Amino acid sequence: MYRFLFIFFFLFSCSNMKEITLYKNLPSKSNVNNSLGQFSSTEIFTKGGTDEVWGNNDERCNPFSFSPLDASMDYREKNTKEQIQNSENNEDIQISLSINEVEISEKKTVLKNSLHLKTDLDQNCEWIGMGIGWDGWQPKDLSNIVDKAAIEFMARVDGPSIYKVPIVFILEDYGSNQCYATANYLGIDGGVITNDWTKVTIPLSSFSYLTNTIDLTNIKQLLMQCYDKIDIYIDNIKIIPYVHKYKRLSPNLTVRDSILPIDIFSENLTSYYGINEQYCKNIILNQETSYNRGNFIEVNVDLQECKWSQLGISWNDWLYTDISDNIYDLHLEFDVNVYKNSDTRIIFEDYNGKKISIELETYIDKVRTQKWEKVRIPFRQFPIRKSDINLKKIKNILFSFGDKTKLKLDNIKLTN
Repeated sequence: MYRFLFIFFFLFSCSNMKEITLYKNLPSKSNVNNSLGQFSSTEIFTKGGTDEVWGNNDERCNPFSFSPLDASMDYREKNTKEQIQNSENNEDIQISLSINEVEISEKKTVLKNSLHLKTDLDQNCEWIGMGIGWDGWQPKDLSNIVDKAAIEFMARVDGPSIYKVPIVFILEDYGSNQCYATANYLGIDGGVITNDWTKVTIPLSSFSYLTNTIDLTNIKQLLMQCYDKIDIYIDNIKIIPYVHKYKRLSPNLTVRDSILPIDIFSENLTSYYGINEQYCKNIILNQETSYNRGNFIEVNVDLQECKWSQLGISWNDWLYTDISDNIYDLHLEFDVNVYKNSDTRIIFEDYNGKKISIELETYIDKVRTQKWEKVRIPFRQFPIRKSDINLKKIKNILFSFGDKTKLKLDNIKLTN
């Protein structure tokens, strides 16, 4: 400490001195023109651990904790040498200052500066997420600003850069009705989140309030539900004036699936979880020279290597999907090549975590010929009446695989 003070004393005695940046203050947004009228509940989260912020009571399913990192500062260690030239004797003096030598009171004393969301996506969890009942749980009226505002936050990661935020953002009213949106690639500054704080913007007009019954005059809280493995820091969540440049898609095309067939997977996946070769190779996208129909999903579950044994696919980019009008004519169809099957189940899940499932074994050839076969399952054969599933709010289709299962999947669709 005395050495550190001596160095600064020496520096301030120099007649010609450069400023040394120990941490970077990010640009202030206080000068943004506020066009939100009388709406004042703009601050969703900046710091602090009040009862407005909550996580899942089940620790296995709770991705949330507080972090001392603060989006208003850049705490990256700086080893860049600053050269200070003495104007009298023209001698160069090099001094290297590290952030570790400086005591920053904000980082040391304020432990709840930001939110840390981290989950390995435990397959036994029905819901992995958290909520913020901002402005003291007061009802918030978003009805007058929904077309001219956005939710903005800062995000960063410690590890490899990410190009999507696998979180469903959900607005919930005091009647427990919900609408939701995801962070589009175009809403991420630069299209990538790194270990620098990055701005992410979600227009309020992108939430599904037109297709989901919700009272925008009586909003209770913002929920964040993780749908893939994630390790991310989030800070400075707020509502800002914003003009959305893109047209809203027709609700009938994005939520109510009345036009068949519906392509769940044929070549590529856009909204899914359970495939990430960086963490686990139990489930991957693959192709073979002997197979001329492009990519397929290859499953080779070995629980000795890793625990991933479930694949989830949303065919409507995590929108609430209404299939209630089609259930008597609807069929699930896909191609499968089975080497070994162990308790593979096909599951449909709604946004309340309710599920219906059926066993694959009933519909495949009992002799393992290691050849592709087509499976066609009438949707009415799922135990719909015995379940509490909401067919108006379907979240995704799941494939759950037992130990040592080895098979391939392709051309998954809903058809009549």
